[in-house]
Amino acid sequence: MQKKLFSIRNKAVSTENYLKTFFLSGAIVIDVRTNTTYQKAHANGTTNIPFEQLKNAIPVLLQINRVYILVCETGASSSIAVNILRAAGIEAYNGGCWQQLNELLFC
Repeated sequence: MQKKLFSIRNKAVSTENYLKTFFLSGAIVIDVRTNTTYQKAHANGTTNIPFEQLKNAIPVLLQINRVYILVCETGASSSIAVNILRAAGIEAYNGGCWQQLNELLFC
């Protein structure tokens, strides 16, 4: 996982701490891989919304009104998905590879 630094309330924090802070504050982790791939292996506690279905889920995500962390196999699809959600006014962040985020949040 990348070790970028972000600013939360004027404090520099690593990507890992940034994502963990959001998760501990109630963010929902969405895995955008296909349902078949998700069923083979995924992090416990995540929600599967395949990338192709993400736009259709926007009204529900807006209604839930939470912060979302998106993951996929490599971080590429989740990066695009984050941009789609942000364009719809949803606060979303790229969690990158689901396996790395799983280790960070659930292990």
